[in-house]
Amino acid sequence: MSGRSWRAGPIAALTAVIFLCGGGAALTQQLSQVDNYTASIEQICRYYATAQRGMPADLMFSQCMSERHCRLSPGAAGYQCEMPGAMSWHGGGY
Repeated sequence: MSGRSWRAGPIAALTAVIFLCGGGAALTQQLSQVDNYTASIEQICRYYATAQRGMPADLMFSQCMSERHCRLSPGAAGYQCEMPGAMSWHGGGY
């Protein structure tokens, strides 16, 4: 067995560990961004609902969250909002 092939195993293993750890950190960061986004939308919708007159605040809050693609998940403690994606339609402008 040559010295070069002996070193390839540990290097490949180290590369795999770094890749897997980095992927986990990216997933954690993405989940954190979704949670922060959901919290921001909830705060905006609560403010909006309390500022409205003539409609029940609960109804206005639910409508606001729904229009921002936030749904109550059966197993979750609260709302889950979809992060906005790339704009696929620009309204006919140039």
